[in-house]
Amino acid sequence: MATSFHLYLKKNNPKKNGEIPIYLRITSNRKHKYLSTGVSIIGKHWNPDKEIIRKTHPNYKALNKTLRKKISTAEKAQAELSTYGKDNAKSIREKLKAIDGIDFFDFAKDYLESKIANGKHSQHVQGTVAFNKVEEFEGERALSFNKIDSEYLTKFQEFLINIHGNKASTVKKTFQPIKKVIKRAISEHLIHIDPFLNFDMVTNSNPPSKTKLSIEQIKGIEALKLKKDSWHWNAKNAFLFSFYSAGIRFGDICCLQWNNVKNERLSYQMNKNEKAFSTELNDHQKEILNIYSGKGKDYIFPFLNNHKDYSDPIELRKVISSKNVMVNKSLRSIAKILNEEIDKGNIDSPKILDNISFHVSRHSFAQYAVQSGLSIYELMQTLRHSKLETTQKYLKSLNEELADKAMKKVF
Repeated sequence: MATSFHLYLKKNNPKKNGEIPIYLRITSNRKHKYLSTGVSIIGKHWNPDKEIIRKTHPNYKALNKTLRKKISTAEKAQAELSTYGKDNAKSIREKLKAIDGIDFFDFAKDYLESKIANGKHSQHVQGTVAFNKVEEFEGERALSFNKIDSEYLTKFQEFLINIHGNKASTVKKTFQPIKKVIKRAISEHLIHIDPFLNFDMVTNSNPPSKTKLSIEQIKGIEALKLKKDSWHWNAKNAFLFSFYSAGIRFGDICCLQWNNVKNERLSYQMNKNEKAFSTELNDHQKEILNIYSGKGKDYIFPFLNNHKDYSDPIELRKVISSKNVMVNKSLRSIAKILNEEIDKGNIDSPKILDNISFHVSRHSFAQYAVQSGLSIYELMQTLRHSKLETTQKYLKSLNEELADKAMKKVF
């Protein structure tokens, strides 16, 4: 007896959002087997006579294409199995389940491997963290693409916020590599609907302004006397060197070697985007460099060990991350010590909040640069941003005083 395929709404299994899943019914020798198509809609959009989604649905074309492909795949599976005399409803369903079982984590693995191969180590770390959260949410390292729809993404987002306590910025960062894996699956025609189209990602309508220090506060840190060669002392020097070097990131500070200093210039390759950068040393940088000594491939700042092998980029990122935590802890202590010295009248400087971190040196430089008259294009070059939009985000976080000054230039 011929095998037939039909689509129908499984009304006894509605989702929380009111959508009803569409199932494929496989009939062979009067026996039926059912398989989810991965598509679900509100009941009013379904045409049961034509077994298609009505034009009233905003994505009816793409969804109907997915359903047609599902039936086409089922017909091909039936034809293949018929050559072996195994084209019964159960065998067809099992073959389709195997086809549908293309796993998200398989693509995630390929994504991570491509980042390592291309030297994108920070993106590898970001992706690893994101995919581990998906695994934690799923309860296992297995996830069919068909399971990932807007409702799934919403539940995962709730998991990130309620269980991990992630803020909007962290949630967005977590979704970035997931989006890229989904995009690749779409490009290979494994899925036809982007689940992010109907997904409302959390937003922060009032993002907190970036912490930054005034030049007076920077001078206060500079004036603070600390025990030579202590963690606090090295953290202070590295922080100031970053500020006077247009906000060099901590990962780059760690990796600076003496052979990066030649002919009164600082030349190095940035870890984040692997771009080469070179700038003439100013007096502030020279003063800090003169505190230290070394040559060749010796590290300028003693955060990495000259005698250890850091050829594994993933291991290097872990070490840098660990050192960054230690330096940030030192900087918070430095802020408290400075505030105590200010209270005693030993240092003339505005007080500093104790939520300071190493990256504050970069924000502080950006603010001081704009206050000193740098244009947005000049700031883009000094911060080594690849896109103007990134620099504009920095400017948005600066205080109202700069906006007032800009307005006075106009009127």
